[in-house]
Amino acid sequence: MHAYFSQPPMASTDTVSFNPEWVAALFSGDAQIWLGFSGGVDSHVLLHALVSVLNVEQKAKLTAIHIHHGLSENADRWQQHCQSVCQQLGVKFVSRQVCLASQASLEDAARKARYQVFEEVLSQDDVLLMAHHGGDQAETVLFRLLRGTGGKGLSGIPAIRALGKGALLRPMLTMSKSSINAYAKHHGLCWVEDESNQDERFTRNFIRHRIVPTLEVRFPKMEQNIASAAQRIATDYAMLAEFAQVQLKDWCNLSGGLILRHLEALPEDKQRFWLRSFLQGKSISLSYAQLENVLSMVFGEEHKQPEFCFPTGRIMRHQGVLYVLPVEQPAELGELHSGVPLRRAFDQVLVLGEGRFCLGERPQGAVLLLANGHRRKIKKWFNDLKIPSWWRDHLPYLYLEGELIAIGSLWRHPSYLDITFEWQLNDLLPFPVEQALLERG
Repeated sequence: MHAYFSQPPMASTDTVSFNPEWVAALFSGDAQIWLGFSGGVDSHVLLHALVSVLNVEQKAKLTAIHIHHGLSENADRWQQHCQSVCQQLGVKFVSRQVCLASQASLEDAARKARYQVFEEVLSQDDVLLMAHHGGDQAETVLFRLLRGTGGKGLSGIPAIRALGKGALLRPMLTMSKSSINAYAKHHGLCWVEDESNQDERFTRNFIRHRIVPTLEVRFPKMEQNIASAAQRIATDYAMLAEFAQVQLKDWCNLSGGLILRHLEALPEDKQRFWLRSFLQGKSISLSYAQLENVLSMVFGEEHKQPEFCFPTGRIMRHQGVLYVLPVEQPAELGELHSGVPLRRAFDQVLVLGEGRFCLGERPQGAVLLLANGHRRKIKKWFNDLKIPSWWRDHLPYLYLEGELIAIGSLWRHPSYLDITFEWQLNDLLPFPVEQALLERG
């Protein structure tokens, strides 16, 4: 674990001032440090306060990154402003322009586009710093509460989380908005104002301008109290999640699938908890409505093989086990050459004998000759081995001079046992068949 995880980033909770030990730990390695710089007051204060405590060697590792969303007629001017500030501070600057996906919420589209860029630029162990503060934390918790969130949502914005190959850190999350504004005023900083931040059609802006000021009249420490509550909930939630993952290890098969008989006798609320925990262990976070759909799918009619699709993969039930599958890449078909590895994620030909070998598609209606001399239709053979449907089209079908001679390591034509080749299975696609079955001829 990196040393900066255990260090408080700020030297004080009242003024923006970095903890020297945290800064030293952050810049101690070879990784690059990125800072999300919109040009607004929050990110400007973060950049200015950090640069003020860096030496020349540390500053050389820092890069400010600006995302040009193209939503405002002032977007070009904001980019120029950010570049000018970085030149004055002697900090490297990069800008990326994004095209927003067409969807109902511009807020969500802009956020997804930003974080996609951030993931792309982060190399192994790089760190991205963001300028979220205590006010953002309070707004986020209120926003999620009003949408009916659960425990994870009420834990608010995490101070540290993984992002792509690196990590995302929010060092000012404990700072109040008033402390940030005071710093900016004291140092005479100039920043840009995004006019969309005043548009109360956006829910977060409505909370910021209408709800929060009203609550603060009655509860002056509202921001700090919500931040403290969110931190306590986050700590408890993390411990509960860790406990759940330990238990789930005993409830999963060797392929990482959840054996559903462990959930069948439980009350529905506990089924929901364990299902959510299983999916979160696979880095999948679903909304409550989506989770209800999966729960309904999981305990649907047994003779069906239901599935739930999401952007990065699928959730499928097979033979009483729930599997999470990644997005499958189409197989590369065509002629093979001895010693040339296949470029598919889930198999590899190591050695081939003489002849013209090809990878082809699954033969429809084929009849397989088994090692015991019996013949079996390929569909019946798949069913006998309980091979899930998602594997059938993606298994490697090896042909020699147009004749099917092997299906991965599951079957080999008895007339071609002297041909040398070997398959390596994919760790990414769950394959619920015991090793002994894989070696059957």
